[in-house]
Amino acid sequence: MRRSRLLLVLLLLVVVNLPPAHAAWSDHRLDGDGVTETVPASTAGVDPTTVQVSLPAPVAEELGGDRGLLVQPAVLEPDAYDAAAASGEVEVTYLPDDPGTYRVEGASGGLALATVLLANAALLLVVGLFLLVRGRTRPELRMVATDDVRRVPPGALLERVQGNDYVVRGDIEELADDELLLQVADRRVRVLLDGHANPASYQQSVEVRGTMIG
Repeated sequence: MRRSRLLLVLLLLVVVNLPPAHAAWSDHRLDGDGVTETVPASTAGVDPTTVQVSLPAPVAEELGGDRGLLVQPAVLEPDAYDAAAASGEVEVTYLPDDPGTYRVEGASGGLALATVLLANAALLLVVGLFLLVRGRTRPELRMVATDDVRRVPPGALLERVQGNDYVVRGDIEELADDELLLQVADRRVRVLLDGHANPASYQQSVEVRGTMIG
């Protein structure tokens, strides 16, 4: 269960950060291998800081433009917008061997970066709060083993046999000579071996019988 949650968090981090990571890699390629062309840009009929860019023919053809003609809007930084409004032109950098990868010079990217940073912060905050609440609401259990530890297939079990006698099955989270800590679904059970054998190692799944003492 804990591994599943960790994998989910990692997956969310990948999903959140993949677009900016791809954009950064594209910028790196454009900086090193890109070709820059000056193309017409119009500010008519669009929002402030937005221009209509006539893309270079190779880019337009790659994106499906009719006879190499394609106009797309681009939001520019204020200084870049003022320059485009005055000259009627902007620069577009693209990769000759992959024209679909291109960049309108002066395009605004600050909002996207801020959004990614906020998403990362929010995700980490949620994970931190979850771990904090979980730690407070699910105290660690303690058990004294009455039999040797057995290796078993993965799975979680916390089952009362009789009185304070339990069967516990989970993954080893911590390991010492005389005790081990099991992750059992959303519970943690510390098992005092009391001289019983443990053939398993860290992160392996085991089952143990014992008496619950707290």
